[in-house]
Amino acid sequence: MMARRSQLVYRRRQYWYFKFKNDTGEWVERTTHAVDYHEALKVRAAFLRELEEGCLPNDRSRWTLKHATSEWLDARRLRVAKGTYLSEGTITRNLLRGWGEETKLIRLAQVQAVQKYESLRLADGISAKTVNNEIVVFAGIMRSANLWHRIAPHYKPLKVVKSEAGAALTREEAYRLLQLAKVAQPDAVAPYAAVLAYATGMRSKEIKQLQLGSIHLEGTNAFLYVRRSTTKSDKGARHVALDTMACWALQKLLARAQIVGATKPDHYLCPTLLEKHTRAIDPLCGGKGYDPTHPQASWGKEWFMVRKAVGIEHRRFHDLRHSYITRAAEAGVPLAVIQAQVGHMSIQMVEHYTHICHAAIHRAAAQIEENSADLLKGLGFPRDALPGNLMPRSNSDQKSGMCRTTV
Repeated sequence: MMARRSQLVYRRRQYWYFKFKNDTGEWVERTTHAVDYHEALKVRAAFLRELEEGCLPNDRSRWTLKHATSEWLDARRLRVAKGTYLSEGTITRNLLRGWGEETKLIRLAQVQAVQKYESLRLADGISAKTVNNEIVVFAGIMRSANLWHRIAPHYKPLKVVKSEAGAALTREEAYRLLQLAKVAQPDAVAPYAAVLAYATGMRSKEIKQLQLGSIHLEGTNAFLYVRRSTTKSDKGARHVALDTMACWALQKLLARAQIVGATKPDHYLCPTLLEKHTRAIDPLCGGKGYDPTHPQASWGKEWFMVRKAVGIEHRRFHDLRHSYITRAAEAGVPLAVIQAQVGHMSIQMVEHYTHICHAAIHRAAAQIEENSADLLKGLGFPRDALPGNLMPRSNSDQKSGMCRTTV
């Protein structure tokens, strides 16, 4: 016989139950799925608290993760930039591999599930920043089911060590890279993409998402245009000036693009190879040949071979971008001009390259003075006086009104 309503919880077979009033004032029975009395009381209290605060999980909480991620991507398709959508597609596939396609969202509504996922990803060598980005997408999916509030008070993003500006290639390393690119096969991608990044400061994603209609090699001022949907921020949409080195790399990639069928303005410079799309959930799975309407997603294996051949295994592709910025800063190019060429730069990067720009300015000042040493004679300095040779005036110098120099 059922226990009285006045009781907080009552037992039926192995589980404890309780009753509550719904929006219409009717009493509704609910199971706690708990076999322990005290645990059942906790479940009841948490449910009633969510009921009072109006944050009970909705019907989506019973969806499988596969269903939820599919619906999430469908809703995001027309609401975010294409690059963001593609990134979130990759993230959702990682979520599915980590938790399982058939796992229901309600089962993931605890911080322990998130922590377990984080540990698995970190053990696979994934960076803390990347894992945090994946949890941001997961949080959005859980919010749609009204479940994230159960995790949020206990969740803390993984600590990310703010990286300094990347390490620039040495002149010797850069020369070896250019030598390798010179003899690379016509169907290669990574060697030519690396030269393009080194010559322009472009990110790998920006090169992969580059369409033929955005490249303009004709005339004396060659340039390409990076669209907002393919870059990191609003400042990333920009006009990129192309020097001789960049034009050479683009000509190589354009020749390859034509061979694999990329000929129209909206075709990608680096088309994807359909045979590499092997996952059943990938809409491109099962195709053959190159698809110029979809960009190449990765050149990781080829870039690894390039690094090994050049002897720069410790370098990242992103270091090519920093190499360009460093070269420009050392050449005395104003930081604002550099930013116009490479797009968004973090505060840490700006601070780092400001020092390089200042050093270049001081070197330029010293060079100007060295070339004008004969003019210093007008002030009474020896011809070989250089910056740094000027010394504080002694008392005798102050009396005579002359400045003391070291000869």
